[in-house]
Amino acid sequence: MPGTDRLDTAVYVRTGFRWMEDPDRPGTGTVTLAKQSRPLDIRWSRALPAGVVPVRLAVTRDRAGRYFLSALVDERMAPLPTAFVRGSRAPKATGVDVGLASLVTLDDGTRFDHPRLLWRYAEKLARLQRELHKKVRGSRNRGKAKQKIARVHGLLADKRKDMLDKLTTRLVRENQVLVVEDLSVMTLLRAARGRGRRRKARLNQAIADASWGELLRQLRYKCGWYGRTLVIVDRFFPSTRRCSACHAMGPRMDVSVREWTCPACGALLDRDVNAAANLRDEGMRLYWLMAASLPPGRKAPAVIKASDFEEGPPAA
Repeated sequence: MPGTDRLDTAVYVRTGFRWMEDPDRPGTGTVTLAKQSRPLDIRWSRALPAGVVPVRLAVTRDRAGRYFLSALVDERMAPLPTAFVRGSRAPKATGVDVGLASLVTLDDGTRFDHPRLLWRYAEKLARLQRELHKKVRGSRNRGKAKQKIARVHGLLADKRKDMLDKLTTRLVRENQVLVVEDLSVMTLLRAARGRGRRRKARLNQAIADASWGELLRQLRYKCGWYGRTLVIVDRFFPSTRRCSACHAMGPRMDVSVREWTCPACGALLDRDVNAAANLRDEGMRLYWLMAASLPPGRKAPAVIKASDFEEGPPAA
């Protein structure tokens, strides 16, 4: 039905489908589901591991009326070569500060822009919402209008996921250790109340559009795949207020303040770059604490959290 609010999924185990691999394009082929005489017409977004038969298939229809085929396969991800600092045997590390002015800022000053997809498509979504409210409830035209809105949101979700996939893959490939802050995104997205609620609502929308939670989720599992280490620093660590040059504490600052001067050493600090540098330093401190506690020859785990050290470094 057009405009349905339900996400429909059909799952097929190994005996419920027939898989024939294309010899000219390994990892792709034809899929025929149970009780169907002809194979599905599939546009492959990526090839499966060559010679591997899917264990399970799932056919899903989203709210925009699009159909997707998901395949579950057994695959062993090969770790990437260790990334070292040029000219040394120290692991290459980077502090990753997420924000709204820039989606990601690294400690070397590299910035990745916030896509601001909701802002870019706000006018189109507003027009479609006005059209929706003119339709009679329960009518087919209202269902079609809802599906148009769902298609735009589906497009935004695809763009956002593609951008985050490319960004996180680049970060993981270029660095051995990545350091992030332990963000509670759900707490940051609490409903706005009282004075300033409109400003808080706009802030919530920008945070949701940035999809910080998805970015951190991708970093976590990709570090596990490729033999990297993700260090998660405590959320109360003063990465913004601490001077990365002399470690003196600065004043509390509104989010509108993008640069500040250290009262102790006089260094002019960019808010986001300074935070990323502090995250890198604290993350590497935790990394070496964990490395010192491990048996000789054993690699650091894929994820190290500051909470692991609440009672001192773990025993070997």
